[in-house]
Amino acid sequence: MAAASAAVYCWLWYTSGEQPTAWLLRVAAAALLIALVAGFVNPESRPRLMLRFLAALFALFTLISFAADVSRPRSDGEGAISLLQHLHNLAPAFVSALERTVSRITGPVGWDPVLTSVLSLPATMIFLLLAIACGFLGRPRRRIRIFANDY
Repeated sequence: MAAASAAVYCWLWYTSGEQPTAWLLRVAAAALLIALVAGFVNPESRPRLMLRFLAALFALFTLISFAADVSRPRSDGEGAISLLQHLHNLAPAFVSALERTVSRITGPVGWDPVLTSVLSLPATMIFLLLAIACGFLGRPRRRIRIFANDY
């Protein structure tokens, strides 16, 4: 339902040329939230499998960023490369678009002190924290078998 309402929203936006009302996005967000909550309650759910995949992917990004930090030559006491520096080097247009979007939605305070302080942390640390969080949330649940009347 979340994917269908988001697709209808994008289709209406594409065909009309202007942004439609936000009720379709609210339906998509609510359906996605309900699906995630239902997925976390069920011990054998697909979101857990996806979170384990994301944990492995973030662990790979951690290793790549760590290797980039270790293998580059040091000059004047430079430390680890921040995620914001990586993004500026790889996709400067994405960073400027992200800044405009965040500033438009939350105001300039949302970009400058909030998001830039998070993105200025070392990329290795950010990806490691994301890998740990996704791995913890995606861990398989233990099944407890209780037999009260087993003789």
